[in-house]
Amino acid sequence: MSGVAPYSSVVPARATAPSAGADKLWKQAQDFETVFFENMLEHLTSGLGDDGPLGEGGIGGDVYRGMLSQQYAKSVTAAGGVGIAQNVYRELVRLQEGR
Repeated sequence: MSGVAPYSSVVPARATAPSAGADKLWKQAQDFETVFFENMLEHLTSGLGDDGPLGEGGIGGDVYRGMLSQQYAKSVTAAGGVGIAQNVYRELVRLQEGR
């Protein structure tokens, strides 16, 4: 995803190394993006029904599908995400600065 800014470009420029507070805010923003993306994937795959290797009518398919959605979401976020974490991070910083 070439249009996504890396972590170093969204950390406040005044710090040469990210502070512990900035790291915590960034982690929270990434966690939010992961949960958001995971929920989006779960809703996207919920309509697939019992077809394919994740179906078969048993509860195992639902459990596996949930774990698969969670891992996809973690992988996407770790690879730079879809841009939600950067926006959440900026808003968290803005709220902490009282603007």
